[in-house]
Amino acid sequence: MNKKTKGTLAGIAGAALLLGAGGTFALWSDTADVDGGAFRSGNLDVQADGPRWYDVSPDRDDAVDLNSELGAYLNWDADLLGEEQVVKGGVSTDFGSLDADGPGGRTTNVVGHPIDNLADWKTVPGDFLLGQTDVKANLEGDNIEAQLEIKGLGASGELPEGLGLKYFITYDHGAWDEEARDIDEPFRMHIMGGGDVEFTVNILANFPEGISGQDLVNAQAVLNDLTVELKQVR
Repeated sequence: MNKKTKGTLAGIAGAALLLGAGGTFALWSDTADVDGGAFRSGNLDVQADGPRWYDVSPDRDDAVDLNSELGAYLNWDADLLGEEQVVKGGVSTDFGSLDADGPGGRTTNVVGHPIDNLADWKTVPGDFLLGQTDVKANLEGDNIEAQLEIKGLGASGELPEGLGLKYFITYDHGAWDEEARDIDEPFRMHIMGGGDVEFTVNILANFPEGISGQDLVNAQAVLNDLTVELKQVR
């Protein structure tokens, strides 16, 4: 074999040896970073303010229009007040007397005056009492759904035997329940999607004029704590 051939074979063998051992050859390559991004969990929260109380007996001489305090959307209406209740001694409540223009009118303004301290207020037959509690529910989450429930309403003591007690819901956009509920009937609302939901729980009591004699004098009514529960269902 001549020297030229030997030199060529040696070069090929050397190249094969380098490749077999990892060599020094490489294909082109490049890298690029992609942002990982960030996301966060949603939230579910409910808050309730302390109650405000009003004597809304329309026959008081010092009764004033309460629309500026209660909201212009709250007017007495027979459809809202619903059916009368029967209390102690078979006496019927007088809720319907609050509505001066009949069902569907929604033009009878709420009149009365604020009560500074409910414990100092002493009711007599013929009185009407209104309590209000503002509730705000906040949901954060693109696909969140929740069930809101109001429960625990009620009263203890001897006086509730002679009281008509109802409650109804008014919303921040001016709507209300179709009809006031009995005090022990729970309220449920299904909420879909994120955002705030604001509404007011209105508790309405009537000590009807049909309670007579010395019945229920010096008696006491203690309203149970109101429970507002917000639970995620999706």
